[in-house]
Amino acid sequence: AAERACVDLVEAFVLRERVGQTFDAVVIDVEEGRSRGLVQITDPAVVARCDGERLPLGEPVQVRLTRADPATREVRFSLT
Repeated sequence: AAERACVDLVEAFVLRERVGQTFDAVVIDVEEGRSRGLVQITDPAVVARCDGERLPLGEPVQVRLTRADPATREVRFSLT
């Protein structure tokens, strides 16, 4: 848990000034019955939550960074 918290903090810090930008990503997990999942972007390499209807598991997508808060260690994207 401590290792994941450290990674989350670094990811949020690296992306903090890029809120609103779009990124190429791949959907790596979808929460059953919910309109969210996990995506991975490659530059910088980040895995984070993504909100969006019908996320296509395993498919490339475009996502917009909606939150990158080092204080809460939260990074969040939305499907564009």
